[in-house]
Amino acid sequence: MTLRDVFRRGRLRFRQVVGKEPVLRPTTRPALEFCGTDYGGWAIVRGSLSRGAVVVDIGLGEDLSFSESLIDKYGCTVFGFDPTPRSIDYVRRRNPPNFSLFELGVSASGGDGVLHLPNDPAHVSGSLYDSHHVGRDKIPVKLIGIGRIPEKIGTTRIELLKMDIEGAEFEVIDAPGFADTVANTRQICVEFHHRWKRFGKDKTERAVHRLGELGFEIAWVSSSNEEVLFVRKSAFL
Repeated sequence: MTLRDVFRRGRLRFRQVVGKEPVLRPTTRPALEFCGTDYGGWAIVRGSLSRGAVVVDIGLGEDLSFSESLIDKYGCTVFGFDPTPRSIDYVRRRNPPNFSLFELGVSASGGDGVLHLPNDPAHVSGSLYDSHHVGRDKIPVKLIGIGRIPEKIGTTRIELLKMDIEGAEFEVIDAPGFADTVANTRQICVEFHHRWKRFGKDKTERAVHRLGELGFEIAWVSSSNEEVLFVRKSAFL
């Protein structure tokens, strides 16, 4: 562990003690494996997927290593969603097998939306929400409601869902159609954006509670306290 890592961990603990950061801890501990790069990868339950298993990857950026690792190791079928122009160009250039791209953002209800692009040109991830680091430039985008994803991909049997959608995860998890979309899902990977002032820790705590109501519990939390793996209770006993 580097000095920088020690500082970050100490800062995180302090923020949790003073009530500015949610306390996220695993409540179940299945054997895990890490898939993808340090930047774009996620932990999942070890050996948990099978050939042809359907994965929905929402929020791609310029790192497909998570999806590509699942395709390479398990032979999964991945459906990706991202309306960001740079992400679309990146996916088209890579053109991975068993991967279908939908140039759509995902929200609670769908329709027309505005994507706030990052102010730093070195960054790629835009957001449906304005904030201090995005929004200087904006583009119109098409959105799909989370409840329409099974219809769009042609199956209700989504084995694994991953969401890195820059703050939209809160409205998506609260959406009426979310429960039906994940009815057959055993694993959900979510990056929470409670570090944004407009959201805060209460939003993440409510989302975790909602996922618990739907039968999911925490199996892994990243060192940043933002990326979380949820697994369906009793699915991997």
